[in-house]
Amino acid sequence: MSTIILSGQHLVNALREHCDQAKERIWIASPYIGNFKDVQKIIGGNWMRSHIDFRVLTDVESGFIRHDTYTGFMASPHTEIRSLFNLHAKIYLIDDWCLLTSANLTGMAFSARHEVGQVVSAPEQVVKLFDQWWKKAQAVSSVPKSLPKSLADREDLPKPKGLYNLPQYTSGASDQFFKKCDQFKEFASLYESVTGRNQQMVDDGFTLYEEVDYFFYYLYSNYPDKPSKEYKERKRSLTSGEVKQEKILRYFELMSMSYAPEEEHWRLDRRKRIRKILPFKAGSSPRKEEIEKVLDCLHCLRSYPINITRILNNNNPRSIARAWNRLIQAPSINSQLIKEVIGKIKYFGMSSAYELIGWYYYDTYPKINRVSESGMRFFGFDI
Repeated sequence: MSTIILSGQHLVNALREHCDQAKERIWIASPYIGNFKDVQKIIGGNWMRSHIDFRVLTDVESGFIRHDTYTGFMASPHTEIRSLFNLHAKIYLIDDWCLLTSANLTGMAFSARHEVGQVVSAPEQVVKLFDQWWKKAQAVSSVPKSLPKSLADREDLPKPKGLYNLPQYTSGASDQFFKKCDQFKEFASLYESVTGRNQQMVDDGFTLYEEVDYFFYYLYSNYPDKPSKEYKERKRSLTSGEVKQEKILRYFELMSMSYAPEEEHWRLDRRKRIRKILPFKAGSSPRKEEIEKVLDCLHCLRSYPINITRILNNNNPRSIARAWNRLIQAPSINSQLIKEVIGKIKYFGMSSAYELIGWYYYDTYPKINRVSESGMRFFGFDI
């Protein structure tokens, strides 16, 4: 079995690529952990998602973790940080991909030093070792706000002379989107366990996420007093999980009585239309009418039709096609990809990108919008 050795820009890019595509686990051991801005460029933002087991093993006695990074990591409720005295190893375990390297989790290491790493093809022993160290380590409850200058200058200069480029990383709305996706999925799981789903919608071909999307739409627009509409900004206070389940079941029964298949099949038709048009054939120049058909499927644009006209009049169809193809054909969708795509299409914003993702990947990504957010807040979810 061949040995994979990584260094320079290949080391930087490989780690970020695997972190962005992580499905279950991101475990990191590093005695020195640098400033949050650089750390986010090195490992991205996928660690924030609720289904990722994110563990950070460091050494706050003879090493350090920057205060801003500690604060940023701990802002996610799923993060665990522990300290092991005299830790010197640098390990990056991403699902079943394992990197043993000389590089600490600092901008200096990954951009300004000659570091090397080896990819371990069968990481079972490394996983076992990490777990043993993890059990010995102590939970970190606080870190100093500043570091001794000599230590900081040696291991984490704020602007070291660069040898390699750290990947771009843009935090903000797109990261919030994925957090909301996870919250939607959590709600959908509860909804399914409480209701058993609407069998007519199942028979009609709606996925769980599409059924929940309709459920939220019913509460926001169709139910007589539109109960979720007042929760655009604040969550509703529900005293217990049992109350939450009772409310879900009550409104589910009312929704089920009002569901009319002939009035809702447009949802399935819209999904099929988008998937029939996309992706565009590589190198082709799609007709303007095809672009318009996709745009016409997006709720956020139908509410403001002038934006459809602006998109069509201010962008080359081939440029739109390339950007959309890149979005839906990527191995994994991440915040930087979304930002790059909307940057390629004038007047095509975050909401449009989110909705396009939800329509195309109807069984993988939910549709995140004001309606779904209000619905989750109505049932006591803190969005």
